[in-house]
Amino acid sequence: MSAPERHQTHRAESDEIDLRDIALAIYAGWKWIAISILACVAAGSAYAFIADPQYSTDIAYIPAPEGLRALESMPGSYESLSVFEEFNKRLSSYNNFKSFYDQDPGYFTSIKKENELPEIEPRSFFTKNIKLTSPSDDSDSSRTIAINYSNSLEGPTLLNDYFQWTEKNHINDLADRADRAVDRIVDQNRATMDAHLKSQGEDTEARITRLREEDQIRIAELEDELQAVKQSIVSSREERIRILENAEQIALRLGIEKPTTPRDLGRQSSENDVVYAEINSQDGIPLYFMGTEALSAERVVIESNLEEEVKTAEVRNIEQQLQQLKENQTINALLRRESLSPFSVQHNELRQQNAILAAKNISEEEIDVASVSHWAYQPGSPDSPRIRLIVSLSLILGAMIGIFLLLAARFFASVKNHREKVA
Repeated sequence: MSAPERHQTHRAESDEIDLRDIALAIYAGWKWIAISILACVAAGSAYAFIADPQYSTDIAYIPAPEGLRALESMPGSYESLSVFEEFNKRLSSYNNFKSFYDQDPGYFTSIKKENELPEIEPRSFFTKNIKLTSPSDDSDSSRTIAINYSNSLEGPTLLNDYFQWTEKNHINDLADRADRAVDRIVDQNRATMDAHLKSQGEDTEARITRLREEDQIRIAELEDELQAVKQSIVSSREERIRILENAEQIALRLGIEKPTTPRDLGRQSSENDVVYAEINSQDGIPLYFMGTEALSAERVVIESNLEEEVKTAEVRNIEQQLQQLKENQTINALLRRESLSPFSVQHNELRQQNAILAAKNISEEEIDVASVSHWAYQPGSPDSPRIRLIVSLSLILGAMIGIFLLLAARFFASVKNHREKVA
């Protein structure tokens, strides 16, 4: 076999990996592997000892529909899910956390452990350490707010206080919102009540004006009617005078001076009997049988009292109506009204509504936004560093580093021997 062929065969054999050699090399170099493992475990243990433990805890809560029953009677919309979402937005708002941070400057100092915690920057702390989570299932309305914190801070106390402070402020805002809604409706009702009173006053004035106009028209009509009745009485008297004059002339011609009767007057000729029959056929005994003296006396009296007023039943009735119209009690009653509110139905309904609204008093103790499933608590072990995990990884990493270094040393030794043989 030629030299090139032997060289190629030897190179091919050297490129093959012999697991037995590797195992033997690892066995032979176990001390180095052990040293690597001990070094990694020592480094991991030192890190676990030096590193500040980090904890996490959370609060789980759900909506509390029963806590909003007191608001159902108040004006406005207070749906449970809507109020609950508003509360979640508050919890996840940095501005809300900043207000919580600013409300008591000494609060964060009081929850530090032995003042080991440096000054907290609110925005950075809130962004990095507080998270609000929502379920992936839309039908699940529960929520969780969690906090990550170091061992130098009382994280559960901080999270619980922040949750309770936010809920209290939200409840205060709900109560204030209800009170403002009541005040707004009451003010609107008062403005409407004033408008109704103004309208009622205008209606009353218009009614008085109409009544006065109607009374004036009726008075004019009655006065005309009264004048007509009086004129009718005068006309009747004038007609009576004319009748008396005619009867008087007849009595004068018949020579009747004293009142008499046809029987007393005596029998006349047959021609006179016809005349008497015609006269007697009228209403009762003819007037001229009264005689000229009686007829003349009656005529003189009527003529002397021709224009004198006579209180007949009709005249008295008309004058009574005129007196009532001149003293219209409806107008007088309307003018005597000191307040128009009792006579406005709309005004009284709104006043009653305002009285009912004013009687509604919502206290903060009656309102509840969220029902807590569990509060934040101090966990039994930190989230990091995890000593068991660090030690396990240190063992694995140390073994891997030791084996790698051992194999690397063996490889470089093999390369060096190969070069010496070739040379």
